[in-house]
Amino acid sequence: MKKQLALILLIAMVCMSILPMGAAFAENATNSTTDKEGTTATTTSGNGESSGSVQNAKDKNIFNTGTDPLWSFVDISVPDQALVGQTFDVDITVKNMGTGSGMFPEFRFTEEADKKPLSHFTIVGGTEDGVYDTMLTEVKGGETKTFTITMKVNPETKELPEGSKYRINCTIASTNWQMKDEKRYNATRSFDMNVVYALSEPSFVVEGVTFSPAVTNDTKETTATITLKNISETKANNVVATLEGTAVGEDGEKNIIVRDLTSTKQLYNVKGKQKVTLEYKLELNKDRKNNEMKLTIDYNGLEKPQEILLNMPLPIQQSTGGKEPKVIIQRYSVDPGKVLAGNYVTLYLYIENTNSLPVNNVSIQLDVPTETTSNNGTVSSGTVFSPVDSSNTFYIDRIEGKTTALKTIDMYVDPNATAKTYTVPVAIKYEATDGTKFESSDNVNIPVTQESKVEVISSNIPTAGNVGEPMNISMEFVNVGKVNLTNFKVRMEGDVPGKEENVFYLGTFNAGESNEYTATIIPEVEGTLSGTIQMSYIDADNQNVSMQIPFSSEIGPAIDYSSMEEPMPMPEPTLLDKLKQHWLAIVLGAIILVQAIVLIRIKKNLYMIKLLLREKSCLSPAA
Repeated sequence: MKKQLALILLIAMVCMSILPMGAAFAENATNSTTDKEGTTATTTSGNGESSGSVQNAKDKNIFNTGTDPLWSFVDISVPDQALVGQTFDVDITVKNMGTGSGMFPEFRFTEEADKKPLSHFTIVGGTEDGVYDTMLTEVKGGETKTFTITMKVNPETKELPEGSKYRINCTIASTNWQMKDEKRYNATRSFDMNVVYALSEPSFVVEGVTFSPAVTNDTKETTATITLKNISETKANNVVATLEGTAVGEDGEKNIIVRDLTSTKQLYNVKGKQKVTLEYKLELNKDRKNNEMKLTIDYNGLEKPQEILLNMPLPIQQSTGGKEPKVIIQRYSVDPGKVLAGNYVTLYLYIENTNSLPVNNVSIQLDVPTETTSNNGTVSSGTVFSPVDSSNTFYIDRIEGKTTALKTIDMYVDPNATAKTYTVPVAIKYEATDGTKFESSDNVNIPVTQESKVEVISSNIPTAGNVGEPMNISMEFVNVGKVNLTNFKVRMEGDVPGKEENVFYLGTFNAGESNEYTATIIPEVEGTLSGTIQMSYIDADNQNVSMQIPFSSEIGPAIDYSSMEEPMPMPEPTLLDKLKQHWLAIVLGAIILVQAIVLIRIKKNLYMIKLLLREKSCLSPAA
């Protein structure tokens, strides 16, 4: 009996030790909670984020999920001044305030408070619209990094009055890991740049032109006084200036004729920053078609003399005998010449009064075109060209007879505009001196181009390898532009073994699509293996475009597999080993068997006790 009691106690202790272990196993499994709406949310250990919460943030377009970069400018350092026509370095220090890595940071530069595209500066190694891509750069969460970007002052940039500087805006963005086709967490900081003339070679500009007598419709001859300045610090020797007309009439004469003994002036030596004055006697051709003249400056025996075009305000003589004024668009131009969707563009309208009579209250109205687009079943209509800080109607108080007025219009191009040439109707209304109203119309054609751009969203390039061992390279990229790219090709360049076999030809790379480049190279020699992955394609303007992504890997010696010892064979397990492996099952089986025997005996004893009690109750005398 005692042995049976001890066995029962042992069974109880074993069961109590097993049950908590099972509970612990269950507790370490996935913990599910249910919200009020019956939605089950799954939580896991790690960085505090679950796959469910990340997906929920992605579906709701919530960007800051704890795994994205968050940019902040720490400092921007520039030199005290920059020279016209020269380069200078901009040191930009940024910090990733987020917890996730900032992949492929991109800097975009604009000018002035209204963030117009760069016009006075150029980004060395950047795009035409002022974007500098850091390529395969990563800034980890909490990390601070400094980038050095080289800029150039365009040669036509003017030196501002003392105390004034050019304002440059710098915006940083990087690829969001959830929104691969967009840039997230933009931050902007502005800095000022002092531009000065200090050219190493002489360079001349015309600072002013005056006429005596003043030019009117009846003027046949006049004297032009031209102020010329050497804007460099270097003296120009043996300076010779020549003035001549540019346009010719029907008789072959030029629009403006120099009546001096010679149209060439000998200036000899002109010091740096020095101003000189030129005088020319001019005869005005009555049949001239425009007002341009060309001033040629030769010095120091230049192979190609400097040429300066002068558009002087000389009124054209009356060509018709009519008295009705006629206002037309003489010509127009856009700056920049390549109009990119999503950028700013300046439209120059040259409004000419073709008659000798002046006109007043000139109204110029642009019929700005609209475009209807469809996106995921949603149809929307938008304005292709939006005037900046003004309406699409402009006014000129007065245009004298036979003169041309210049009207400058800043416009913003819709980022979603289709790449094509847009016709902009122009309606012109004006009044004669007696109050009579007139109207005319013309068209302006503006070609719009969509920027082509390919971004690398992920890459796997080994930084180390061994001779004879295959190295797998992969790179995922996406066409983030709005135009299809043709003749798209990815290949390796440099001293890379097997580069001829690792060429990927896609043909047409559609807008919004992504693709992957994979390659395998087998190093042949030890040392540094350097090369580039080059992408090339033809953009919407039928221009060849290429981008290079450099890589470098350190290659070690070949692995000697013959020196490696074969592993010792594992001995066959003995019967005792097998019993040891299955001891828990044997003990549990024995415990269950003993428990069953005990329960059977207890049940049998209870049954016998019940029979005895029943017999006793039957034998006792009735009460």
